[in-house]
Amino acid sequence: MKVRPAVWSWPRPASHNKPQRGGMKSPGPPRSLRRSVDVLVVDDDRTLRSTWAEILRTSGYSVAVASDGDAALGLLQQEEVGMVLLDLRMPHRDGLSVLEALAIPQLVVLVSAYSLDAATRSRVDAKVVTYLEKPVPPERLLHTVAFTLGRSSVDST
Repeated sequence: MKVRPAVWSWPRPASHNKPQRGGMKSPGPPRSLRRSVDVLVVDDDRTLRSTWAEILRTSGYSVAVASDGDAALGLLQQEEVGMVLLDLRMPHRDGLSVLEALAIPQLVVLVSAYSLDAATRSRVDAKVVTYLEKPVPPERLLHTVAFTLGRSSVDST
């Protein structure tokens, strides 16, 4: 089943929940499949982190945020997380070292403003669902999250 999120105009105020084009607001995953946190957004850019979190919350997802890899690993030990949006380049602990440090396999979407070289791509291909290049339009972000969480629910049954 193809999931199609509502089309958004950009930027969209948080208080405005009316969809732009017919149809209903994207509800996020069904309640029976929800985890304590649907999406963990990990990025050192505060503006991007809060914007993505707001877009996802407005669409019905529960969201946690982390500003670096160490904070992300700490949250992953405390919370059950559906998926991780993980920036590749961050200070302290970058996305690659977070992937290598994960004790339990996670659904990870790697995000970066930089393209991956062949060596890096071969290291991460088996550990990530997909790769997004910044800037990521809101529609693509929502589609990727819906696809990834939907894939998670299919894989776990």
